[in-house]
Amino acid sequence: MKFCALASGSSGNSQYIETDEKKILIDAGLSGVRIEKLLQSIGVKPENLDAIFVTHEHKDHAKGVGILARRYGLKVFANENTWEAMASTIKKVPSNQCFVIHNHTSFSFGDLYIMPIATFHDCVEGTGYVIGRGKKKISIITDTGWVNDKMKSYMEDSDLYYLEANHDEDMVINGPYSFPLKQRILSNRGHLSNAHAGSVLGELLQKKGEKVVLAHLSEDNNVPLLAARTVRDLLYQKGIHEGVDFTLEVAKRHQASKIYEL
Repeated sequence: MKFCALASGSSGNSQYIETDEKKILIDAGLSGVRIEKLLQSIGVKPENLDAIFVTHEHKDHAKGVGILARRYGLKVFANENTWEAMASTIKKVPSNQCFVIHNHTSFSFGDLYIMPIATFHDCVEGTGYVIGRGKKKISIITDTGWVNDKMKSYMEDSDLYYLEANHDEDMVINGPYSFPLKQRILSNRGHLSNAHAGSVLGELLQKKGEKVVLAHLSEDNNVPLLAARTVRDLLYQKGIHEGVDFTLEVAKRHQASKIYEL
């Protein structure tokens, strides 16, 4: 199973997963042309994609869904509330390409095992994805203000964690945003902080060389080095050491990450 973060952040989000049988995107929150170029940068032809799995209706996750689905005949998976909420963004997708999923109900797609799990965000019904093939497992969790025990139970034993580390709390509190916006970001229906991401990983990592990719960093309320250092330090305090027990990368805003092979 291969994984690559094509783009990450409020400018647009998309992740790529490939197996022997399937090539899929999680979200398509940039223009179709931009996603095509990002795929080409990692040697993937867009016409070889099979499907897009959507986390929620916000444009930085759904902007390119419709155009890519129509252009390449891709299947699109989302929960019913998200389908309704993103209709004005993605426009018409042929009915035979539209599939309704249900959070916490697993299903197979080719050789992939898909478990959609509910997230906590100010959207109609957010979804994270735990995706497996054989004994390998990837957890993709962004746009959530909280990670509860139920979510962790689905995520545990993953080989790769693509986890939001959106903001540094002090930067939000002391920054220029309006008070209502600060409240929204810091709430349990906003975004995951660096410290919260580190805490979650501290409960999940088992020192088996897991790959950690920090995602969806705020352009105004975070810095990649700060996010990495905060998470690294919190894990160090728990006796979990980068480079020995796990690897760490911060997903880039405008270009693809390394390609992980599991």
